[in-house]
This record gives sequence, structure tokens and C-alpha cells, in this order.
Amino acid sequence: MICIPLKQKNSSTLLKEIKKAQKPADLIEIWFDELVDLDAKNKQKIFASNKKPIIYKAAGNLTKIKDILSSKIGFIDLDITTDAKIIAYIRKNYPKTKIIISFHDFKKTPDSKILHSISSKIIKKGADIVKIATYAKSPEDSFRVLEFLSKLSQKKTAICLCMGKYGLITRTSGHLFGNYLMYAPLVLKDKTADGQITAKELSEIQNLIPKLCH
Repeated sequence: MICIPLKQKNSSTLLKEIKKAQKPADLIEIWFDELVDLDAKNKQKIFASNKKPIIYKAAGNLTKIKDILSSKIGFIDLDITTDAKIIAYIRKNYPKTKIIISFHDFKKTPDSKILHSISSKIIKKGADIVKIATYAKSPEDSFRVLEFLSKLSQKKTAICLCMGKYGLITRTSGHLFGNYLMYAPLVLKDKTADGQITAKELSEIQNLIPKLCH
């Protein structure tokens, strides 16, 4: 599945991007905590304009989390450092919201043993979906993450990818190794991580791969 991330500062711009994202997106990730004008009226407009499942990329503020999740969000993405009490609160009070717990390393890709340790920690914290994003310094880093993903995805829903130019293969072929979804902006200037390609490019590549395999 393709998830289009939307990280805007004001609601009017976000609403325009939501409209553009409806056709190419399977899901939409919204960074609600980045909005400077998120009042009740604008929040109602946002949810009324969108028909796709939403991932709430949350910064960990429980007050904001309560406000957003009251609108029946499909997914919430929390950093691995999020307090366990907040995760437990979400689990208890919003049982229909799937919890993504994320780990990011913006400088390197740990070895397989450490990746396994990180995923175990994420699972113990109560994740429905394990998300691990690392920075690839070489093609070998990406191959290692894909190998790790292929094993992890057999027992747990997972999103594993690499940032940077060497991480491109994880973004274009990760779904073949079990990735639950992949992030791709509408246009490159709106990318939320190094190495993302556009939703159009990703869709074209994913559609081409099965043809090449026949």
C-alpha cells in the first residue's frame, strides 16, 4: 500500500493536499501536531474532506492525542521513546486505533542483532505494527534490512525501510519482502524523509515489477 505523508503548517494548505491525495493514496499520514491553526472547525473540515484511512504521526503529547483520536483515527504512529503509560492509555481508550511504534536511526543501519533487539522492544511496548527506519550507507545495509523484514513480517505486521540514496531499493521493493506500506509524497518537495520518491513513481515501479517477473 502507498501512504502519502502530509506535513503542512496550516489547515488550508493541508485541505488542498488531502484532496490531491485521495486518488493515489491507500492511506494518508497527517502530521496534525505541525498545524498551527488546528481548532475544532478546521479539524472537522479535515476529516470531512478525507475518505482514506489516516495515520496520525504523533509527537507524544497526550492532550493532542486525545483530541485527534476522538475523531476515530485508523492508525497512530508513536516514537519508540513514547511513555508506556501513553501507549497503554491509547490501547484501553481507543482499541480500534492501530498503534505503530517507530524507531529511527538517521545516521546508520544497525547490525541484524540490534535490529532484532529493537523490534522485540517495540513489540513489548504494545505495537500492532513495528516500524524501523534506518540510514543506509551502502547497498548492503538495505539488503540487510530487507532480509530482516522478510523474517519479521512473517510473525508481525511491519514497516522496515532505509533512508538515503542507498535505501531506494527498500522503498521500491519492500512490499515484496512483507512491508505493510510505503511512504511516498505527492511531490518531492513535500518528502518527509531522505530517499522518498513520489507516489506516482512508486506506483509505476510497483506495477512494473510483476510484469518483469513473468
